[in-house]
Amino acid sequence: MTAIALPRTAAGRTGIVALGVVLLLALVGLLAPWLAPHDPNEINLMDAFQGNSATHPLGTDASGRDLLSRLIWGARSSLAGPLLVVVLATVLGVAIAVASAWRGGWLDAVVSRCVDVLFAFPGVLLAILVVALFGAGLTVAVVALAISYVPYIARLVRSAALREQAQPYITALTIQGVGGFAICRRHLIPNLLPLILAQSTLTFGYAMVDLAAISFLGLGVQPPTADWGVMVSSGQPSILQGFPQESLYAGALIVVVVAAFNLLGDRLDEWTR
Repeated sequence: MTAIALPRTAAGRTGIVALGVVLLLALVGLLAPWLAPHDPNEINLMDAFQGNSATHPLGTDASGRDLLSRLIWGARSSLAGPLLVVVLATVLGVAIAVASAWRGGWLDAVVSRCVDVLFAFPGVLLAILVVALFGAGLTVAVVALAISYVPYIARLVRSAALREQAQPYITALTIQGVGGFAICRRHLIPNLLPLILAQSTLTFGYAMVDLAAISFLGLGVQPPTADWGVMVSSGQPSILQGFPQESLYAGALIVVVVAAFNLLGDRLDEWTR
């Protein structure tokens, strides 16, 4: 397997900083019950649009809910949703790609045509269509986006698998009588893991933006659940009233996470070459 070396360069340090940001926010989401100073759904209209204070460090929203607590709890769904999308899309995409590349023939032709068809459907539009059929919710949106991302991962992994399949060690294992499933599981897929990891990391950023957009439209995570996409939407009317904090803070966190994952994905792609 290709070793991942972390170079002592500016690009390498950037990747490490990006990884630190991702791990920190993931830890915040995991420890939300202990870190959040207030109940994220506790409504107190008397405290609406409060400014920064010792009680509410980031202020409150239109319903008097503590923004810091909602941002902390929102990290859970905002990060867990894209993670599930990436895991599902990667597992399906890699399985389809490796099977297609290994078997070839009619299976490869059918898979290639199906991938081409799925490329015609943008992830957000497919998710909106599925939600319209099965109802709003994070689960439906995650499944729809995972299906829409499968072609991107499958096409990339298939090309890499075809190159790897032409290597001499694959021929040697085949001559020795090792089964195709065993070769793929023990040798082919492990050698493709660095590429798969880099692509999955980049995909996370796209999935996060798409899920946030779906929640913004009211088709993903449903209020009053704390979620960054929902907060951007629910805080939109307050912007014209001079209180942009809710949308601003949530939107800024989305940008930070997406940028961190994109930088990390780029660095992983460089480190694994």
